Amino acid sequence: MSDYSDPATAAQRLSNSDRDGAVSALARALADGRITTDEFTERSTAAKSAVTRGDLAPLFADLPDTSAQSIPASATAPAPDPDFAPPVAREQVYDPTGNGGGRRQPLGGTAGRVIVSLSPFIALGLFFLFGYYTPDGFRWSWIFFVLIPIAGIVVYGPGANSRRDRDGY
Repeated sequence: MSDYSDPATAAQRLSNSDRDGAVSALARALADGRITTDEFTERSTAAKSAVTRGDLAPLFADLPDTSAQSIPASATAPAPDPDFAPPVAREQVYDPTGNGGGRRQPLGGTAGRVIVSLSPFIALGLFFLFGYYTPDGFRWSWIFFVLIPIAGIVVYGPGANSRRDRDGY
């Protein structure tokens, strides 16, 4: 922490990094137990709105200079914004089968995934192919789009493997 009580520099204007440094020094004082949470809130608000170095002097008048001491990184890190916090992970359970817990594995493995992924394109191709090249084809060729959910049911439906089915619980 800089000595904010020096009368020679009291009139100097602060930069944003100076204000952030003052808030960090107050966070260290809070982590050390020198000030309470309420005092930290009041003093950090005042430090963020300070204009000159002299404005910061009263905030540190009763605190020792701790700039030479080593500070843990967690004491100086700002609190994370809860809106941008990572999602809380579910508890991971060891699964020796590599099956992902009770998650269904597709029938046919990778080939099943490919079939389900390509089924909309196949249905669209069949729709246009039979629509153009058969008499009155567009009237009935919409039925090919039913292949999309049928492919999903066959690949991921009751015939798919799951840990629950295999282990019997």
